[in-house]
Amino acid sequence: MNKNKRYAVIIILVTNAIIISFLESFIPVPIPVPGVKLGLGNIITLIAIVFLGLKDVLFIVVVRCFVVSILTRGVLMLAFSLGGGLLSAIIMWIFYKKLSRFFSIKGISIVGAIFHNTGQILVASVVLREMLVMYYLPVLLIAAVITGFITGSISEIAIKEIQKKRLL
Repeated sequence: MNKNKRYAVIIILVTNAIIISFLESFIPVPIPVPGVKLGLGNIITLIAIVFLGLKDVLFIVVVRCFVVSILTRGVLMLAFSLGGGLLSAIIMWIFYKKLSRFFSIKGISIVGAIFHNTGQILVASVVLREMLVMYYLPVLLIAAVITGFITGSISEIAIKEIQKKRLL
């Protein structure tokens, strides 16, 4: 795709990622565990991974994390969002580019959710200077499998529609 179309696609994806993530902050999660959320913004990350390069994907994730942190959780949460978001995006990109014959979009989404939560726990352990937060990781990993599957299912449908209609 030419440069102008690529920029337009990036702007559309960034805007959608921000809107989806912002709206998700108002959806109550029926699990009484702090930090568990659906991760619907990763739908846009997965779409970007399929159609754009890694640099563009990381740009989308950084802008989404920055804007949504300021609008919803505050700047203090930015490190957690970036830590999880960037690690997740890089791992999903590697899995898609190198291992997609073994992993579906759903599988890649689950892996991404696992690494997102792992990245956030690693950031928490550094910020809090406390390794005890690692005990929270198994709960988050179970949630990641469930939410990653949901996000991956939606992403798979969206990607197939984009490909079918040759939108990108």
